[in-house]
Amino acid sequence: MKKILLFFTVFLVFTVLVGCNGLFDPIETPTRTYLTRPPVPTTGSNTINEGLIISDLYERIYESLYEDVKNEVIKDISEERFQVLYDSVISTLLQEIENGNITVSAETVVDMILSLEASEATTVVGVRSLNANGVIVATGSGVIYKHVDDKYYVVTNNHVVEQGVSFTVVFEDGTEISAINRGVDTLVDIAVLYFFSENEYPVAEFGDSDILKKGEMVVAVGHPSGFNYFGSMTLGIVSGLKRYFDIDNDGVNDMFVGYIQHDAAINSGNSGGALFNLDGELIGINVIKLTAVNIEGMGFAIPSSLVQAIVTDIEEFGYSMQKPVLGIRFVDIKNNLGYFTANEITLPAGIEKGFYILEVEANKTMEGLLQPGDIVIQIGDVIIDSSTQFVEEFSIYRVGDVIDIVIIRNNETITINDVELKAAIQ
Repeated sequence: MKKILLFFTVFLVFTVLVGCNGLFDPIETPTRTYLTRPPVPTTGSNTINEGLIISDLYERIYESLYEDVKNEVIKDISEERFQVLYDSVISTLLQEIENGNITVSAETVVDMILSLEASEATTVVGVRSLNANGVIVATGSGVIYKHVDDKYYVVTNNHVVEQGVSFTVVFEDGTEISAINRGVDTLVDIAVLYFFSENEYPVAEFGDSDILKKGEMVVAVGHPSGFNYFGSMTLGIVSGLKRYFDIDNDGVNDMFVGYIQHDAAINSGNSGGALFNLDGELIGINVIKLTAVNIEGMGFAIPSSLVQAIVTDIEEFGYSMQKPVLGIRFVDIKNNLGYFTANEITLPAGIEKGFYILEVEANKTMEGLLQPGDIVIQIGDVIIDSSTQFVEEFSIYRVGDVIDIVIIRNNETITINDVELKAAIQ
C-alpha cells in the first residue's frame, strides 16, 4: 500500500512541478454518443478468472505503474526539488501509514471488486426492444432495482426502448422474459420496465450519488457490443460531477441532470447499465460517452438520486413528476448581444443579462405568465447571469415547487408571485 500511495502522491505533485509537455494533438470537437447497441442476436457468457484478475492488478500496481512513473519523476525533476518533495509530502504520508491512520490495501480493493462481481453485478440484465413485426430494433442494458412478490422492476435508458413496442429482459444464461414498459422520462432518458417471474433474482441497492467525490473508484457493468460480452465490468474513477449537456439540441444546456463523469470504459450496449461504487451500491445509470480521436475515458451516468426519484414516480404514475418544464424559448442576453443588434432589438438601458423570451409553449409552466419580448432576470432564487449558470442553479427545483419570477416588460420591473412549476406531462 505504501507503494500505491507513494506512486499517486509523486505522480500528482510531478504533474504540478513539471507541467504538460505538449505531446498531445490539438483537441478535436467531441461527439456525444449514446450507448445503445444495434440488434445482436447471439448470447454467450464469459467466466471470470479471479486469480488472473488479482495477479494482473498486483502486477500493474506494484511493478509497471509505480516503477515506471517513479523513474520518470526522478528523471524529469532535479534531485534538489525531489528531496524537497520527499521531505514535505511523501515523508508525511509514510508517517501516516506507519501510525496506522491509512489502512486501505490493494487486497481490500480487489476483494471489494470480486465481491461486487459475485453479487451486485448480476443485477445488470440485457434489454431488447422489438418492433411490431418482432424484429429487434435496439439492444442495451438494464438494472433490476426492485422486487415485489413475483414482479421485478428494471431501470434502463429511454433511448433503449423508445423505438420498441415489445420488450424482453435477457439473462446471462440466455433466458429471455417478456417485459412491459411502465413509463419513461424522455428528458432525463430513463425508462422503467417490469416482468413477472417466480425465480429469485438479485436486486440492486441504490446508493447516494449526492455524496460522491472526484477520485472515488467506480465500476461500470453492462453489455458492450452485444450479449457475447454479457456483464462486462470496467474499473475507473469519478472524473467530475454536475456535468451538463444540451440533450435536445436546442442550443441550451438542459436543466436538471448534473451527470457523473467517469473514466470506466463504456461502449455501445452499455446504455442503461450500472455504475456501482466499491460498496456495490448503484450510484448511476450509464447513458452517454464523448467520442473523438483525441478523447478517451469520458463516460457519463445519470446520478442515482435522480434516477431513484424518477423511477418511483414512473412506478406510481407512469411518467416522471420530477423535472419541471418552463416551456420557454429564449436568447441568453449575456452571450448573444450580437443577436439583438442583428435583429434591430433595443434592450432596456443597463440590461446585459437575462433571458429574452422568443416563445412560450402551451401547457407548460410559463403559459399565460410570460410573453415574447419579456426579459426574465430572476426565476426562483436564481438571479440569471447566463444560461450555463442558470442550468446548474435551477436544477435544485422539482415539480410542484412554488417560486417567484422577476421580469422586465415594457421597461418596467414586474414580480410574478406564486408560480407552481409543472411537469412535462400534464
